[in-house]
Amino acid sequence: MALEQSQNQNSRWSAAGVFLLKLCLVVLLACAAAVAYLALRSHDPVYVLREFKDWTDYRRFDSLIVKVGREYDLDPRLIKAVVWRESRFQADMIGRNGERGLMQVSEVAARDWAAAKGLPALRPEQMLVPELNLEVGTWYLRKAVQRWNGEDDAVPFGLAEYNAGKSRVDRWVRMALQKGKGHPVTAQTFQDSIDFPSTARYVRTILARYDFYKRRGPLLVGEPGPS
Repeated sequence: MALEQSQNQNSRWSAAGVFLLKLCLVVLLACAAAVAYLALRSHDPVYVLREFKDWTDYRRFDSLIVKVGREYDLDPRLIKAVVWRESRFQADMIGRNGERGLMQVSEVAARDWAAAKGLPALRPEQMLVPELNLEVGTWYLRKAVQRWNGEDDAVPFGLAEYNAGKSRVDRWVRMALQKGKGHPVTAQTFQDSIDFPSTARYVRTILARYDFYKRRGPLLVGEPGPS
């Protein structure tokens, strides 16, 4: 009798174990299906999968980006797109020409920022501090975008200046004017006139990532997204 009761109890435990295993499999499959759905719907499944894999890296600076975006009246999603392109969210990134941090700030940009703020020049290690790096990079990007506010879309002009400098952007604008035989330069004709493949690709990829972030909505829950 005792043996029969023990066997019944073992049978019940075995059935419960099988049920829990099936339940776990169903939950895992549902999660995988949800991730796949979100990835496909985003039109950039590779990015979404990487984001799920490295969630902390891809999201940890969002609050700082929103804060600096408010300070400089620049869409945080544009700032994040630049950070993604420049450093893939690696705060200790150092570029080939000494650019540093999340927004790959150059020594010249850092010096201009310090002079504009009436502050001492930044030390190289200070440029790796995320808050300070985002402050300097956004200040520089905002200045570049603001310079082209008279155009139909200032962002491509500002991004090109952030990457290649104002003198080259001026040259590309002149080239666009010549190609258009005096017609006003648009954001598209300007991009078509960029003869540096690396800068043309830089502008295209950031604009595409910016559109991706805009489709998602605000970076933070409850944060109003600029139009």
